[in-house]
Amino acid sequence: MSGKKHAFHEFRVVAGQLKGRPIKAPDLGITRPPLTRLRKAIFDFLNPYLENASYLDLFSGTGSYLFEAVSRGARAALGVEVEPILAEAINRQAEKYGVSDRLECLCEDVFEAIPKLASRGRRFDVIMIAPPQYQQLIDRTLVVLREHDVLTEDGMILCQHDTSETKKIDFLNWEIWQQRKYGNTTFTILR
Repeated sequence: MSGKKHAFHEFRVVAGQLKGRPIKAPDLGITRPPLTRLRKAIFDFLNPYLENASYLDLFSGTGSYLFEAVSRGARAALGVEVEPILAEAINRQAEKYGVSDRLECLCEDVFEAIPKLASRGRRFDVIMIAPPQYQQLIDRTLVVLREHDVLTEDGMILCQHDTSETKKIDFLNWEIWQQRKYGNTTFTILR
């Protein structure tokens, strides 16, 4: 009996230590890796904040943001992805590229992982929330982040969402620092 074969998404790291390295992620039909120009734009913005930062990537999917964060100087990048095949692919490639000491993806539900990280005293300078769209997952995630403090005092949260969803999302009482639009995608940056 043979295992199920998957098609793959493949992309290259845009900048930094791993620049140009190919990253492969199984295409399960549930993830849409961000376009290279989108990753470049948002990580060019993030670049000054990544050096020696602790980075948390919620709903990691293909892992493209994790590899970009580590490549650009994050001292630690932790992903949370509920799909085992995706989490395993991220960890396998982190090992392959010699960054597994700084990049790890937990195979866990985001809403269970955040309270566990908080109880262990983990704090992050940059938190990326890039969930499947149109499911109100940003709203739910912000509630859990408010209840379980894993953001450093000067940290920031980036919420990636379809531009059409911007007015529908409840950012609670987080301060909206910036909103950066790239076509149909908006990043709302909270502090």
